Amino acid sequence: MKRLPKSRNAFSPQDQTFFRKRVTPFLEFGTFAVIVYRFGVWAYNIKVPVIRQILITLYLFTNVACMIITGIHISHENDIGPGLIVHNFSGILVLAKKIGHSCTLNQGASIMNVRGVGRATIGNNCYFGAGCKVVGAVTIGDNVVVSPNSVVITDVPSGATVLGVPARVISREATSAYLKYPIMPVDPATAKDSKPDSPAPASTSGVS
Repeated sequence: MKRLPKSRNAFSPQDQTFFRKRVTPFLEFGTFAVIVYRFGVWAYNIKVPVIRQILITLYLFTNVACMIITGIHISHENDIGPGLIVHNFSGILVLAKKIGHSCTLNQGASIMNVRGVGRATIGNNCYFGAGCKVVGAVTIGDNVVVSPNSVVITDVPSGATVLGVPARVISREATSAYLKYPIMPVDPATAKDSKPDSPAPASTSGVS
């Protein structure tokens, strides 16, 4: 029996159907969590008091259901740009001051505040590996890869890859395939050195 050729994403070309590319992502837990977050931000910005309270109440119940089902909590207090992707599910907490566009989080990744210290500010087109933690009021630049199980407690420059506990810069040439092509242009000063050699694997979950 002749085997079908496989693409770099482990799917055969015949599997790249409209359903797989356009419908399947909306069946993922990560996508549900992102949609709930976007709804919460919208609800808290409604100007009509009565409608605002009704929508906020609906959001609070929906958010609790989301946490129970998916194990993901993305606070409505976050200021997150478009293109957020959450791969897989469970153990994901996001509470930051600001997150740029085209960022990706994997299972177990947490971006958390420290009482009395503040919250993180994160740039554009950043990748957070499984189990990594970003703690406190750190600043992370554009095109940064935070390796799995790393703990970031200090600022990270743009175009860097960090690894370890605490996380340290192991590369300043962020050519990792984990960095996808951003949905909007990134600062040319950092994008020049951090554009991946080849496109990152197509996303299958958590599309914003």
